[in-house]
Amino acid sequence: MYKNFNILQKLGFTEDYLNSMAVEIGFIKRVRKLNALDYLQALLLNVSKPVVSYNTMASSFIDLNKSVFKQSLHKAMNKSTFLDFIQRVFNELLHIKLDIGNNKLKLKFDRIIVQDSTVIKLPQRLFKDFSGVKNKAKQVANARVQIALDIRSNTFNLFSVDSYSKNDLSAANELDIAKGDLIIRDRGYFRLSEIIRIKEEQADFIYRYRHSLKYCDPITGDRIDILKLLKNKSKLEIRVQIGDQTTPILKLFAVKVNEQIACKRRTQLRKNTKRHTPGKELLQLQSWTIFITSIDEEISFEEVFDLYRLRWRIEIIFKGLKSHLNFGEIHNVSRQQLTFILMGKMILLLLTTQFIYNTLQNKIRRKTKKELSLLKLIRYLKDNIQIIPELLTIQGRKYPRKIIENIIKYCSYEDRKKRINHSQQLNILS
Repeated sequence: MYKNFNILQKLGFTEDYLNSMAVEIGFIKRVRKLNALDYLQALLLNVSKPVVSYNTMASSFIDLNKSVFKQSLHKAMNKSTFLDFIQRVFNELLHIKLDIGNNKLKLKFDRIIVQDSTVIKLPQRLFKDFSGVKNKAKQVANARVQIALDIRSNTFNLFSVDSYSKNDLSAANELDIAKGDLIIRDRGYFRLSEIIRIKEEQADFIYRYRHSLKYCDPITGDRIDILKLLKNKSKLEIRVQIGDQTTPILKLFAVKVNEQIACKRRTQLRKNTKRHTPGKELLQLQSWTIFITSIDEEISFEEVFDLYRLRWRIEIIFKGLKSHLNFGEIHNVSRQQLTFILMGKMILLLLTTQFIYNTLQNKIRRKTKKELSLLKLIRYLKDNIQIIPELLTIQGRKYPRKIIENIIKYCSYEDRKKRINHSQQLNILS
């Protein structure tokens, strides 16, 4: 552990504040050998390692000339109040308001929220709590991580770790929606009750087309045969209602893709539906990219597609979790240990995405015209965690030149002439 090193102090989480928080929650009664800051930093300095054991966390105290036994950490961190303490830190970080300056998407929407989920494999001993796939041959313990991110302010609106059986449809209505929001989701969240809820909140959405729903003509009320309408067409834009004429009037956009992409989609569809063969119509529809949106003003397919591609940011976050924070490499731990390990990883991710990335991106863009890769930054800070306190400074203060030079060198996108990177995509929409 780094001497006099507080990874969160720049955000107001001082040693005294964390101690008073821990006492209030009941995690510690009085400060003895280890205080609340010690426990938090032992966790944060180790959660990005492939194995997060009590032994490795105990060894973090060597630089502070403190002799800590792994049994002591196990006893303290297995208290339910330790989870309450870590959850409190996470929640307070989650709700700190950011000054996002000029880094806004100059659109009609107050927030643009992308939501997605990913599945992580867990040790077999956690199957009872996080049941996954089970058959005669084997059983797999999985957890489903749900994230909703406002890409305008780069802040999380939702984070949860649930059983694999809690699918996207079940999680859809847990997202808080406000007037002026744009919600961008995949078809897994697409249900009639949810689009009605979004419209009642005076918000809008973009979904991928879901074939199992009934699409009707708003004028006649007759069911629309989407595949028949698409026959011999490369493009389609129509108004539809889902279910019946009492539901909101929506826009359906469709554009034909090349056969190589269509074949790849059909292969993936067959792979994802092993239990039953996809229908002929559904396979044929893979030749088109189809969106459903409630945006009522004049908007083209290209504009809808550009907005939907903002989901890249959340996909990058998931990739960062799995690839660079070892999110998918959880060793054989108890449910208690699993929970605080995941929360610790998310705190590191919050620090990178919510408090560091935007400020660094703006500074580097002004200085060099280069674009900062979020994925590379996550990886770099994981390996250089000691510089995080330097980066969590007040906007406008000069960072040490060497830190900025290294981040530019190791975390910037390479120059691309034929295709744009994700950050450039956001700039086009701003």
